[in-house]
Amino acid sequence: MLALSSAASGDGIEGTEIGLTPGGLVVTAGSPGSLTLSSEPGQPGRGTTIYCSWYNFSVEFGEYLFDPIGDSVWPRVNSTYLLNCWTHDPAQSYPGYPTITRYHGPGDIAGSAVSSEEAARFARAHINFELPRIQLSPPSRQIVGVPTWLAVVSRLRYDQVSANAGPVWASAWASLRDVTWDLGNGSSLVCTQDVSKVWDSTSTQPQTSRCTYTYTNSSGSPFDLAATVRWNIWQRTNTNPSWHLWGTISRTTTIPLNVTQLQSAIR
Repeated sequence: MLALSSAASGDGIEGTEIGLTPGGLVVTAGSPGSLTLSSEPGQPGRGTTIYCSWYNFSVEFGEYLFDPIGDSVWPRVNSTYLLNCWTHDPAQSYPGYPTITRYHGPGDIAGSAVSSEEAARFARAHINFELPRIQLSPPSRQIVGVPTWLAVVSRLRYDQVSANAGPVWASAWASLRDVTWDLGNGSSLVCTQDVSKVWDSTSTQPQTSRCTYTYTNSSGSPFDLAATVRWNIWQRTNTNPSWHLWGTISRTTTIPLNVTQLQSAIR
């Protein structure tokens, strides 16, 4: 039996590889400090492989006791366990372990061990999204009754980013979902096509865009025109190597917009 004199805790991280061995349930993770960006998607990186398991424990004379060689348990959500991590021998705990932790979900690990989900977060954080840059046609003030072409001319497409730590790896990439325009007058417009198309003043050919709006009233004071670009974020990891949707990320830019009513003179 090993004794742990005081309980420690850490934030849970998910997505590690889970498997059964003769000794019980084991989760594979990467060592702290080995997480880095990678130019080789889907490949493990440098760093030590860490193995982790959950154990029931007892308290005796203020110390937590557990058997690192005994069978580990399948943890239950919101239950408290002793988490032990090691590199070669379960009896030789990795620095910072064992630790008392509440289990939050599949693959949840407390402390410094690197999971595939942590690698995925690291990769997602290194997709450097630009703020939308708005370009309108007409380029300055807008005219009541005249279609306004709405375009975002900043970068919209990004290459995948990959990261790894020991046996753990993850890749993430962004696909453009849509651009939502808050038109400043209470109306909104969602564009999925022609989102970056601008009017070509030098062209002699008919031009169309599927991302336009026609104002029916002047602005008086300037409207606040906002463009919100949304991307779907896809990822794959060593524990889930098929591309799957993680969620969405958005960026917004707001500019002032004057809308004018042209006056005609009748004689």
